[in-house]
Amino acid sequence: MAVAPWTREDIQQMIEDQELEQDEELGDDWRSFFEDDIDSLWMEEERATNEWCETLMVAMDMTKNDYDDSGMEELIHKFPAPMATSMIGMGTWRLKAFADPAIQFMVSRIEGCWREMLYHDLNLYPWQEWKGKGHDFCDNMDPKRELKGFAYADVPNPEKGEEGYPRLLLENRVYCSRVFRKLHIEVVWRQDGLQVMHVVLYPRYDYDMPILAMDLVIAGGAVTLAIIDACPVRSMKLPPHYMQTMKELQDQTLTDPDNQRAIPEWGQNIFSPLCVCMRPKDGEEFAGFMKYAVGLHRAHMMLAQLSEPVSGGDKTSVRKQAELLAGHKSFVDNQLANKKTTRVLEAAFGQEWTDDYMNSMMFDFKPEDEPEVYSSEVEQLYEYFDQKPELGSLVDEIEGLQEEQDAGRATEYLTQAMTGYGGDSPLNQSRVEWSLLQSYDSDPNFRNTLNSLIPDCEEMRADGSLGTFLAEHLAELSGGNWDQSQNSSWTK
Repeated sequence: MAVAPWTREDIQQMIEDQELEQDEELGDDWRSFFEDDIDSLWMEEERATNEWCETLMVAMDMTKNDYDDSGMEELIHKFPAPMATSMIGMGTWRLKAFADPAIQFMVSRIEGCWREMLYHDLNLYPWQEWKGKGHDFCDNMDPKRELKGFAYADVPNPEKGEEGYPRLLLENRVYCSRVFRKLHIEVVWRQDGLQVMHVVLYPRYDYDMPILAMDLVIAGGAVTLAIIDACPVRSMKLPPHYMQTMKELQDQTLTDPDNQRAIPEWGQNIFSPLCVCMRPKDGEEFAGFMKYAVGLHRAHMMLAQLSEPVSGGDKTSVRKQAELLAGHKSFVDNQLANKKTTRVLEAAFGQEWTDDYMNSMMFDFKPEDEPEVYSSEVEQLYEYFDQKPELGSLVDEIEGLQEEQDAGRATEYLTQAMTGYGGDSPLNQSRVEWSLLQSYDSDPNFRNTLNSLIPDCEEMRADGSLGTFLAEHLAELSGGNWDQSQNSSWTK
């Protein structure tokens, strides 16, 4: 019986089946991180802190000898990343003292998660795209940044009815990574009680990942809007494994999943069916939202660690890339259709500034100009320097300057030792040892002379005893000594 040749429809179905199989494999690998313990996605900080405290209690019950042999010291003096995130909070954010505690909590958890999970490739977004425009910190009382973004500390708030009221302060942090072309957190504080936190994680245009977006709006101390969604970008559908994870997280965290605000038309064009958009009725419901937001964000970062770009020139890859670009364009176009944000910014900074900020900072679309990213992984650093050989000359120049500076310091210390003049700060033995070793390593004449006079010189350099040996002999020759009662200070 003759086998019928494959039709175009058969081939297309095979391609779709293969894509589905690959998506399922990725989903299984991703969900294996948390499937058996989904609570870990939002309880990471609490568990890490408890584990560290238990380690500390065990160490406190040890004898000194057991403690020295146990390796506990390194564990105790190295805080787990989630615990360190909680301790740092908003860190160096200028709006830290202004922000509502809920915003402080969410900013610290989100930015801390980036530092933890993008350890090797978290980069600041290109300077000229935001800081160079003054978008790192904006104050409508200093629109030309004459006080370099610090007017909030020196210029008093205007009274109601005066020009500039209500004062608006706006601060941004923007990063990029291997997977994400832009990781953006914005915090807004307005004098009349309005506060906003805006977060968007834009994947690079060739990564098949949703755009994770979240907003918190607080007015007069009450949360009026809490929204988070993983917005699909390809075929406007989320993969089944992502939908399953969102649903499980919502079932575990949200106290009333049916409490949903109406989503405007522009949002309906880009949000997924599992978008959470609410006005929390009480603190318990808002706490559930924050758990969900922290958990979904952490899961999203885990997926990013497994993701690879859509590459290749075959028809399937080209089609995927076109769909991804169209999805990104639809997201920014529909976000720009939301005029509420625009009106708030225009009232404070004017239309021209707002148009530039909205289109270049918040919702940009520049597939031809994605930021470069540099990884600290050794293999990628070698590759980077291979691609940019001109940086090798800079390294040589920097090393030359460092060697010249070290030689000057060594000469200064040795002169001080031989003359006996210590100035205001006594010369200690470690400086003399360092200076002698510096001279030995960098001055061939000095090294050859010592090697000829002291047969074991090279062996002592190798085992680390040469510095002490030379310093003690220098003291004998110059009539000086090390006064141990004065922290090994040089006395003559």
